[in-house]
Amino acid sequence: MRCSSMSNSIKRAEKNLIKNGFKVKIFDSEEDAKEYLLKAISKEEEVGVGGSKTLREINIVQALKERGNTVFDHWENGLSPEEILEMRKRQLLCDVFLTSSNAVTEKGEIVNREGVGNRINAMTFGPKRIFIVIGKNKIVKDVERAIERIKKISAPMRNKSLNTENPCVKKGECVNCNLPTRICRVTHIMHRSPSNSDITVIIIKKELGY
Repeated sequence: MRCSSMSNSIKRAEKNLIKNGFKVKIFDSEEDAKEYLLKAISKEEEVGVGGSKTLREINIVQALKERGNTVFDHWENGLSPEEILEMRKRQLLCDVFLTSSNAVTEKGEIVNREGVGNRINAMTFGPKRIFIVIGKNKIVKDVERAIERIKKISAPMRNKSLNTENPCVKKGECVNCNLPTRICRVTHIMHRSPSNSDITVIIIKKELGY
């Protein structure tokens, strides 16, 4: 997508996200977004982290841990299945929840598909504040394009990172498999900001995550 077209897409998404009750922050770089989050989140707050490559790419998770925040991160190395489950549960009741999204539409909708449900639950209800961080590559025209993006980009790339043998890894797109290792099990669309939730969408003008 050309620069001017992408800029217009971001502007439309920003306008409609605000119209739909979300807060929006736009940054030129990963570093600017990280600095904002470190200022917005106090050292005393407990932070839950959804499974997200984008968050790792801007290095906010490690920065919060090094600063001394209590961080509930189920991607942390060395956790047992029981500890991972506990981390996911704690994400539902933390002060701040950080995550990304599979896609955000120009109409101001937030679209995700996942296998467990901890991320979509925590980004909808529970935490006092929620920050959804996306790169410009995740902005699409509408829900139809969002689902297409998940099927052709997000799901295959995530499966590849998990080293699954799900067919989308070889095929390059979702084939609606019925395997035990399937990660596409729940589709979640926020058409408006949920009642009683404080959600800020952070858009970074870089391609990040998948």
